[in-house]
Amino acid sequence: MSLLSKIEWTDATWNPIRGCTKVSPGCKHCYAERFAERFRGVEGHPFEQGFDLRLVPQKLADPLRSRRKYTGTETNSKQRTRLN
Repeated sequence: MSLLSKIEWTDATWNPIRGCTKVSPGCKHCYAERFAERFRGVEGHPFEQGFDLRLVPQKLADPLRSRRKYTGTETNSKQRTRLN
């Protein structure tokens, strides 16, 4: 979990899910997949499994562990979660 986000509309980012499933023609040139696939097989890297869709269970409790009070958390780029 990043507590020092440079995204102007959020205080933090949280990504408990890695990877994606291609759903449209626009996915053909996905920059995130290209980035992640460079690290497939690199032991210990967050994208060791490439861009295969997977849940990262140890990341689920990250917002609960933080002592900081958030006004907003950016979750998986397309979802927003408010923690009060």
